[in-house]
Amino acid sequence: MSDHDKEGLLGKAVHVTERVAQVGVEASRIKTRASHAFEDAVVEAKRLAKRGRYAAEDLVDDAAYRIKRDPLRSVAITFGAGFALGLVAGWLVGRRKR
Repeated sequence: MSDHDKEGLLGKAVHVTERVAQVGVEASRIKTRASHAFEDAVVEAKRLAKRGRYAAEDLVDDAAYRIKRDPLRSVAITFGAGFALGLVAGWLVGRRKR
């Protein structure tokens, strides 16, 4: 093997080593970006869950206030909603039997 061939092989080996190092650095960057994106998504999901919980608590508090303020109307609305739901359920069951 001549010196020229050895220098060519050495140059190729150095090039391949540099390229492998570049790929490793890029993979590390991609991993870091993915990790940050995942963490951001988790934080956002927790925020949405917290907002949903607060909204549900507000709804329950509002319902309790309205029931205390006007109990007869609340009973009538509940009765009407239950009756309508019963009619729809009965209609769906009767429709399936046909």
